[in-house]
Amino acid sequence: MDVDAGVVAHVEEPSTPRTAPSNVVDNCKANKKPVVGMIFDTLKDAENFYKSYAHDAGFSVRVGAHKKNNEEIFYQRYLCSREGYRKESVQEVSDQSGKKRKTPNVMETRCGCQARIVVKLDSEKKYQILSFVEEHNHGFMSPDKRHLLRSNRQVSERAKSTLFNCHKASIGTSQAFRLLQVTDGGFEHVGCTLRDFKNYYRDLRCRIKDADAQMFVHQLERKKEANPAFFYEFMVDKEGRLVRVFWADATCRKNCSVFGDVLSVDSTYTTNQYDMKFVPFTGVNHHLQSVFLGAAFLANEKIDSFVWLFQTFLNATGGLAPHLIITDEDASMKAAIAQVLPNTTHRFCMWHIMDKVPEKVGPDIKK
Repeated sequence: MDVDAGVVAHVEEPSTPRTAPSNVVDNCKANKKPVVGMIFDTLKDAENFYKSYAHDAGFSVRVGAHKKNNEEIFYQRYLCSREGYRKESVQEVSDQSGKKRKTPNVMETRCGCQARIVVKLDSEKKYQILSFVEEHNHGFMSPDKRHLLRSNRQVSERAKSTLFNCHKASIGTSQAFRLLQVTDGGFEHVGCTLRDFKNYYRDLRCRIKDADAQMFVHQLERKKEANPAFFYEFMVDKEGRLVRVFWADATCRKNCSVFGDVLSVDSTYTTNQYDMKFVPFTGVNHHLQSVFLGAAFLANEKIDSFVWLFQTFLNATGGLAPHLIITDEDASMKAAIAQVLPNTTHRFCMWHIMDKVPEKVGPDIKK
């Protein structure tokens, strides 16, 4: 193409964004609509802004590709969740005749939508919208269903707190979610679905799986710092796993000094996801009421475990041994009592004896 002398041909660089005036940017920020040239302090601010815009419009957002420079993201794309197409995944199933046929495994939810924003780090270490595609090739979610969009769902701090408090009270995840629905005024105000709620708790348990024993010991240490009369001891194996732990607070130790002459120990009370045996120590006060004297977790019911347990119990009571101890018919516990508490009378629990009578005697004697 020829250019006349004195006439300058202007060619716009493709990498240079067409930036809107500052007053237009301010108005778009107020209206929650992206515009090229809009600046954000952090990448998270840009993501939250586009997700807020998407929520009002009725579509979901997916984080796209990014580029890094020295561990710092300088280029990031945020896409409509229906961008691109999924790779077809099929599975073989057998019909009534026994013939195998292939069926799609996942329903197609993408349609190649091109809506997106692209942000880039500028010279002032702030993120600027480099490009914005507004048009979608699909319909939007209705206002009463927008809370179901994936990018709009998240487990809030209030929901997390409710979940923790409910689990302390032995209330399951589903019941905790129902409680949130009632207190928040409806399903649409919770901010997440029941599946999101369960996935969050599952992921949390996976994250603390290797640190839960340490957290438990730290909790015991904090109790001891708050009250020096709190007593606890624990033991780990060669691999660093917690295998034995005993604790007794100030009230338990006081009860031991006053009502510790008769003691009941039952290691078959309950188990947990770690398959550790819970061993409560129970006494009787002057009102013939059961009082708590201490508790322990044991990895197994071997003689060594019970020897350690009774020795630790004596350390907690200052060496005060009970006059009578009642247990179930556990041979390992019987051997440990004879070794650690030789002057204590050992008897079997009548409940366990009577529970086994029908198995040991005939029907005539049973009557």
